Amino acid sequence: MSSIPAADPLESAGFPLGRLKLRHLRVIVALGEMQTAAAVAARFHVSPAAVSKTLAEIGDIVGMALFVRGRRGLELTEPGREMAAHAQVLLAQLERLAESMQAVRAGNQGELRVAFRTMSVQPFLAQAMSDFYRDNPRVEISVIEGGIGELAEQLLHGSLDLLFAYGDPRLSQAALRSTPVVPAQKVVVVASPDHPLLARRKLTAEALSEQQWCIPATGSRMLHLLQTAFHGLGAQAPSRGIRTSDVAATASLMQTGHYLSVFPERIAAQLTSAKVARVLRFELDARVEPVVAVWNGEITSRSAARRFREFVLQRVAQDGLRDARPLLAARAVAAAGRVPRSLKD
Repeated sequence: MSSIPAADPLESAGFPLGRLKLRHLRVIVALGEMQTAAAVAARFHVSPAAVSKTLAEIGDIVGMALFVRGRRGLELTEPGREMAAHAQVLLAQLERLAESMQAVRAGNQGELRVAFRTMSVQPFLAQAMSDFYRDNPRVEISVIEGGIGELAEQLLHGSLDLLFAYGDPRLSQAALRSTPVVPAQKVVVVASPDHPLLARRKLTAEALSEQQWCIPATGSRMLHLLQTAFHGLGAQAPSRGIRTSDVAATASLMQTGHYLSVFPERIAAQLTSAKVARVLRFELDARVEPVVAVWNGEITSRSAARRFREFVLQRVAQDGLRDARPLLAARAVAAAGRVPRSLKD
């Protein structure tokens, strides 16, 4: 029969960490984010004096200065940043433990929070989530929206389980793990289904530049790729047209006039399948990064999240995302385009 070890791992390193309380961890994490005792106090609905007392207790426990007073408030020292980083993981782990116990008590199978930042995987993920939910009807599945920076923060804090996105420097953090889901894709030019350029055998970058476009939004990855490709061909990047990075808006515009746009080849295939666009015979020297699945490897995954990640990666390994089913929005636009003119009027 084994016994409890005599040495306490919280004490053996020379620090009486067993004296740390949850409030200590929460305050040091909040201080790293907010930088003033007053702001931390407002978050926890206590007085600034109570926060200052808690910070003094933490400093006494670890025996080192965890913050200094700077021009912008209280700035964490290197030991303070180290402690805040570990405290954030510990708090997330405890939250996961509470969620797991609550799920067991409630008789459900937990929660799954997924986000995607590219339409390249939308049809695949929709089918995967539907199939997973069919087999796990007691899992609460949520699709989360947000910018890549915001979603990266949610991964780090543990509130988001799984993100599908193009490779991005903001996802290159020590806590995050990733695996490719879609390989790098060619960027292709798409045209309205009846665009005059589709009949031409030979096209030049100059001729394309003069057309009206659905131009990707300012600051977007696709705009950068479009501009770089045209400059590489010695031509001015397209500037005439309507600026939008929304796939549904582009699909609708393609039905109303002669427009060109650029998309990764998987999205272009979905638009072609929906008959709202056709790929133009013109080579752009441009590719988008692989789409990766990203999760936090330092926090124990929720059971449902772990099972869904394994389910998706297994399906990717088997099928390779070979589907080119049209996007829901593109299908709707295509259906609207087939309504008789008398009815549309």
